[in-house]
This record gives sequence, structure tokens and C-alpha cells, in this order.
Amino acid sequence: MREYQEKYLKNLRRVYELNAIPAGLPDPREYASERALRFRELQKLKEENTAMLRRELFPLLDNIITALPGEIQNLEEFAASMNDRGMYLDLGLCWYLHNAIITYARHWGERNLLIRHLYHGAMSLFYMQEILRRAERTDYCRKMSLLFGEAASYIRQYDQIEDMETRGYIHRAMGNLALAYAGLDEADGRRKLSAIRRSLQILEDPVYHEKSPELPWKLYITKSHQERTTALGVLRAGVADPQIQHEVMVSAEYVMDEFSRRPGGQVPLRWRYAYEAAQYHCGVRTLSYLLNWLEGVYMERDEQDYSPEGFYCNMFLPALYASYLDHSREDLYSKKYVLSFMYRRLEKYVRRMPDHQLSESTLSNLLACLQSFVEYPDGIQEKDFILTLVVCRSPDGYAASYMAAQIARRMVKRALKDCPEALLGALGLNDAESLRAHRGSLEEFVYEACLLHNVGDMAFSNFRRRIGRSLLEEDENLIRCHVYAGAKLLSQSPSTRPYVYAALGHHRFFDGSGGYPAEYHRSEDPNVMLTDLVSAAIHLVHLMDARDTGPDGSLPLDEALAKLKSESGTRLSPVWCRLLIEMEPELREYLRSGQAEAFQAAFRLLRG
Repeated sequence: MREYQEKYLKNLRRVYELNAIPAGLPDPREYASERALRFRELQKLKEENTAMLRRELFPLLDNIITALPGEIQNLEEFAASMNDRGMYLDLGLCWYLHNAIITYARHWGERNLLIRHLYHGAMSLFYMQEILRRAERTDYCRKMSLLFGEAASYIRQYDQIEDMETRGYIHRAMGNLALAYAGLDEADGRRKLSAIRRSLQILEDPVYHEKSPELPWKLYITKSHQERTTALGVLRAGVADPQIQHEVMVSAEYVMDEFSRRPGGQVPLRWRYAYEAAQYHCGVRTLSYLLNWLEGVYMERDEQDYSPEGFYCNMFLPALYASYLDHSREDLYSKKYVLSFMYRRLEKYVRRMPDHQLSESTLSNLLACLQSFVEYPDGIQEKDFILTLVVCRSPDGYAASYMAAQIARRMVKRALKDCPEALLGALGLNDAESLRAHRGSLEEFVYEACLLHNVGDMAFSNFRRRIGRSLLEEDENLIRCHVYAGAKLLSQSPSTRPYVYAALGHHRFFDGSGGYPAEYHRSEDPNVMLTDLVSAAIHLVHLMDARDTGPDGSLPLDEALAKLKSESGTRLSPVWCRLLIEMEPELREYLRSGQAEAFQAAFRLLRG
């Protein structure tokens, strides 16, 4: 690799380290000061990386068809190096590199090169799509399908392709077409199984085995059966399709048999679950049996086991268990104490989790628990559960939300005194007297809305922590989807449902001229004036972010209020901008200790 590429990768690893959650529970003031130093180093690294890419890489990508073969080989090595032990250091840039090489290969008729990077480009999109799936988005599915499909179509030229590696990419692309169908509806389930069925027909054909005896046919076939068992998600969603049930059962049995034959005969828990669940969905086992089986394997696992098996059991099994309780109202209530026990144990498990072990897989397991959360009237509220887990993974984010929450409460108090008409209609209260009588409810609403507004960002936390350069268009598109992920999470339970609009709309401009998402409509928000208030408080804290403090640690309130004034009526509600500007003395007083108080609150939650 080139010198700049080695330096770029080194910088990316340092960026990830700097974004790590601190070990132990430091003094809040010392932590704030250290955080500011970390931010300055991060900015320096990002600027250095961006400059290197603009100087060394982007000019080559812009004129990729004129590149020399040695330069293309170097780009391939660079892209491969960013996939560090299966963990992409820079997912967005990987996609740019593969896409550029695809353009080069098409232009020059480099068939083997084209097939290889159609596959790798599609896999880059797949990992981006896996992140987007947490927000119920399918932005990359069609493009991924086209790339895999084009690579797979070279099966028609199989005999003309002598390179065994290229033949392997054709088979892998054909099997991975199933990855493009990520929905939980019957249509996507049928498309997924159809793609796998076509792939297996060729993978099991002895003619191809004779043509390419060097290829790992057994591995390809096993991977295809493993992928087919993921259609259990379609069955859990309530689709009762006999063909889907049959094919999932066949694959679950195949995978169980394959692992049983290996030395030791130990079958990983996820495939044991697939077998038991498939039997339930095919009517062989009862729901009661499946629930009891899940309880048994859950209790067998050490609650401090952070191995891959431990993650699956302690983090994902509660989500599976909760999803099956939805199949029976009777079980939903009879198993209340079992599920509550799982949630309490999960909370402790996540608190103790080493930060470096929060992979995309474990993050998906955690989010699955939140998205399938069952909230009982007299049980654990998802609102509290979410806050506890969010702070475990992002004390910085919690502290910022906490400061916004404290400011929002002060705004409600001031508004009730000076301009109660600004709150008319909030929580269904239509006169000043009613508003003042329910001051506590109004304060509680904006306080909790601020704490919960950015919960969707957790779905993108690992992705964010790896960005060590200026944002690419793909990065921005992904990050913006945190509002959908937040709205999806908060719509799950009664305790969180009132805050869906705050999560969805806090980045949308007041006058509709900018921001995101377009799906947030002010006319549909029953508490639009409170969403406006929360947005103003959040934006003020963002402008005063402690990472931008001066050497004395003072927060730049004057600059932040000046910025608010310039955005009044466009980005933010003029009512709340004016109120915040009038509250300048009160805000200054709060900020003397507000930041330390926010980090103290975060660390207090971390202690449990």
C-alpha cells in the first residue's frame, strides 16, 4: 500500500480509540476537560485524513478509467485492508473504491476484476443496508440486488472463465442475492427463498463440482442453508406460508446435522434455536415447548459470558422470547416475571460489557430487544430501560440530552410566566389556567422528550465512531436515518410513544425550508409547540458543545445565542429563540455547573 494509505488506516484506528467510552467513572469536571482535548485531536486526525484523500485518492477516482493496472491493484489492497478482521474501518470509502474499480473494469472489459468487485461492492452496500434496516429503510436493497445479480449472471459464461476465484465469486453472488430481501413480509420471504433455491440447484449440481473441484462446495451449501433459516423472521412476523415453513425446516435440519458431524458435535445456540423454532412454526412443537426451551438455554448461560454464544443468549434470546409471547395473550401475562427477569439481567449485562465488544452484531441484538420490548402496566417501563442502556453506550450523548432537558424545563417555567399563549394546545390544554395547573406534566414531557429524542443514534453509534474524515454523501444519508430509528423504537410502548414526534422532527426546520426528514409534518404533531421548544433547547446545547470550549472550560453562550437569533423563524421557532435570548442570565447561571452535573448524572446511571 502507499504511504498515505498506511497513515490513513493508522489514523482511523486512533479515531476509534478516541471515540471509545472511558474506562471507570472519572471525575465529571476532569472528564469534560479531557473530552475537549480528545475532540481537538479527533479534528486534527479528520482534517489530515481528508487532506490526504483529496490530494492522493480522489483525483485518481475521478479519472479512474485512466488508471494504470498497478494503481488498480493498489486500490484493491487498500479496500481489503479497510475490512479489518471482518470489521470495516471505513465502510463508505470502501464502497467508493469498489464502485470506481467496477467503472474501470467495465470500461476496459476486465471480466474477472468486474465480477470480483461487483461482489465486494454489493457486500459494502449490504453492511450499510444492515445499519439502515434498524430504521426500517431499504435504500440500498435494489442497488445491492443489481450488483449481486450482474455478478451471478456470469454463470452463463462459466466455461469461458478459467480463474477459480472468479468462479467462486459467481456462486457467492448468486447465493447472496437473498440478502437483498430483508423485509419480514410474505413477498420478501418468497423472493429470498426463491433466490436460495436457484443457488442451491447449481451448488448441488455435480457437473459444477467436476468443473471446479477446488471450490469449497460444502461451505457454500451450508452457508445457503444457514441463510434460509433467517426466513424464521418472516414466520415470527405472523406469515403462515407452508412453503416457507417447509424450506426453513429442511435448512434448519441440514445445519443441525452438519454441526453435529463435526469434531465435538457442538451446535451453536443460534442454529439450535433455528431448529427448535422451525419445528414450532411447522406445527411439530407447541409454543409452550418452545418458550420453555428458550428459558432453559437462557438460564444455562453465564450472565457474564461475553463470548459470541454469550452475546446471542444474553442479548438476543430475550428479544426472541418477547416476540413469541405476542403469539399468545395468555403466555404474555403468565410469563411476565420471566421476561422481566431477562430485562433486568440484560441491563446489568450491557452495563458490564467491555466497550470494544460492542460490534455491529451485538448492537443489532441490543436493538432487537428494544424493538420487541414488552411493557407491562406495573412492570419495567421501556422509557427507563432505554435511558439506562443508552447511557451505558454513550455518556457524552446522554449528558448533552440531559443539559437540553434541564434548559427545556426552565423554558416551560419562563413561558408559563411570560408568554403562556406559546404553549396553548400542548398536551391538549387550551387555556392559560389549565397550562399553569399542569406545569409539572409540561415540564416532565419536555424533559423526557429531550432525554429520548436521540435514542435512534444508538443504531448508528459504531458507524459514527469510525468516521475519520469529512462526511461523504453516503455517510450523511446513513446518519440522517437515526431519526427513523428513534421514532421506530419509541413507537413500541405506551411509555415512549408520546415522544415519537420529538425523535422524528428535531432536525426539521421550523419553516420547512430545510432539515430532515421530509416525513415529519407539523400538522400531524399533536404537541408541535413542545417539539419546537425541545428542538430549540437541543440546538442550543449542540452550539455550546463542551468540545468547543476554550482553555478555561467556559461554554460559548454568547456565540450560541447569536446563532439562534440568526436562525429564528427559519430553523427554529421565533417564540423559543426569543425566550432563550431573554433567559441569557439564567442560562449563564445554569451553565456554571450544568455540564459537570450532566456528566455526573450519566456516571451515576452507569454505576447502577
